[in-house]
Amino acid sequence: MLKAFVNCRIFDSEDTAFAIDGDRIVKTGSDEDIRAFAEEDVITDLQGMFVVPGFIDTHLHMLGLGYTLTNADLTGCRSAADVIRVLQAHCKNLNEGDWLIGRGYNEDHFDDGSVLTKELLDRYFPDRPAALKRVCGHVMTVNSRTLELAGICADTECDGGRILFDSGRVEENGIAVIQEVQPRPDADAIRAYLHKAMDFCNTKGITCAASDDFISITSDQPLVLDTFEKMSFRSDMTVRINEQCEFTDIDQFAAFLDDGYTMDVGNDLFRIGPLKLITDGSLGARTAAMSRPYHDMPSEQGYMCMDEDEIRMYTKLANKFNMGTICHAIGDEAVDKVLAVFKDEVLEGNPLHHGLVHCQIMRPSQIAQVLKQHLSCYIQTLFIDYDSSILKDRAGSLLARSSYPFRTLYEGTLTSNGSDAPVETPDPIRGIQLAVTRKSLDGKSQMEPSECLSVDQAIRSYTVKGAEQLFMDDRLGYIREGCYADFAVIDRDIRECEPEDISKASVVCTYMNGEKVFEK
Repeated sequence: MLKAFVNCRIFDSEDTAFAIDGDRIVKTGSDEDIRAFAEEDVITDLQGMFVVPGFIDTHLHMLGLGYTLTNADLTGCRSAADVIRVLQAHCKNLNEGDWLIGRGYNEDHFDDGSVLTKELLDRYFPDRPAALKRVCGHVMTVNSRTLELAGICADTECDGGRILFDSGRVEENGIAVIQEVQPRPDADAIRAYLHKAMDFCNTKGITCAASDDFISITSDQPLVLDTFEKMSFRSDMTVRINEQCEFTDIDQFAAFLDDGYTMDVGNDLFRIGPLKLITDGSLGARTAAMSRPYHDMPSEQGYMCMDEDEIRMYTKLANKFNMGTICHAIGDEAVDKVLAVFKDEVLEGNPLHHGLVHCQIMRPSQIAQVLKQHLSCYIQTLFIDYDSSILKDRAGSLLARSSYPFRTLYEGTLTSNGSDAPVETPDPIRGIQLAVTRKSLDGKSQMEPSECLSVDQAIRSYTVKGAEQLFMDDRLGYIREGCYADFAVIDRDIRECEPEDISKASVVCTYMNGEKVFEK
């Protein structure tokens, strides 16, 4: 069905109007051009609002986001007591014996210096299993009932992770041990979580995402894959998904490849993307692998979740099947290990888009190698809000200056933006402001200002650069003839806002495949 839109400001275009037919943009031009092309009853006057291509979030966890939105939200808690109050309220919606699951607490935001511990959870929830993820997703606090169900005792060890029995703190690969005994979602639950997450993303103008889902809330990777494929075949999706494929072991990955899956298998609603490896932890939790001890806690240096040989083995196997590899590597020690592999395994020009996810703690020599090899970079400018307040404390002033080098990467290699949701709320407009200012939203902290993006660069990091990252820039990332009719209408032109006011703009409506999927 033909639909037309006039009287708008279109990003990266002199045109003021466009028409769509079915799922594609069929014409762009002046208001007069489009009014001559379409009947009046299919024309919408956008009253001067700003139109951008549908935002592309190139790294999040869509299934994890939907799951998190159904559990206890701990993001606003300012003390361990606040966490308990939120959990007690959430328990009113649970049945007897249900797990108490929450996410989002950040001890750096606890004003009273309190600590979330197993002892505290046991005091208030002695009989119900409780498992609470830190905001970063790399640390979990659990109670005694959970440890009992998982068969964890005081001397339990975990490769690539830690389980601190006395405090109930579980880190990195240890989290999988807990998740293995949590109730497993069936296909209906997975579908419901995905719908919830996609609906939320649509409110922020997101119509496409690169998402890590296979083992984010369940170890049943085939069930997650099957659910996505059925949803795409039924056109039961309002966000296009490029799957960043994570596995628990290399045999599982080999079986996946043997079944005929590799990069670009699928359709434009759900397609297979690169292999995803998690090589270390997070800066906030001090589990990211650093080449030197943490500046504010010399007893900690973080650690690798995978060793260099494992990274190489996975990357070699992916290469044989023309599949790129992207690596979560936050600490500079982890970056060293990944770059050592990529130096040998990435072909000239990087045609498979091998790359780094996060690009946080980096030394100048590492940045130089990334640029030389044209490695793909998946940044999250949303991290600036919190990380700007801890960066110097964690990494020291010298290393902080070369870290989060977003403008250098954007101008020197293929760099796209995302949220890592549910670590951060998937909100590209807020991410654009943070990219431009490199200041926390309250203005109290700032990262190296020479690495600020321009507004146009920041918008492109969520549009055309995202499409290019996913090998889809011939049909996504632009408002032009032949592209999918994926776009968002914003209530003001954010290119003309004061930088600190960009996040005050809001999405009025979102279209995906020519259909309205959100309206304010």
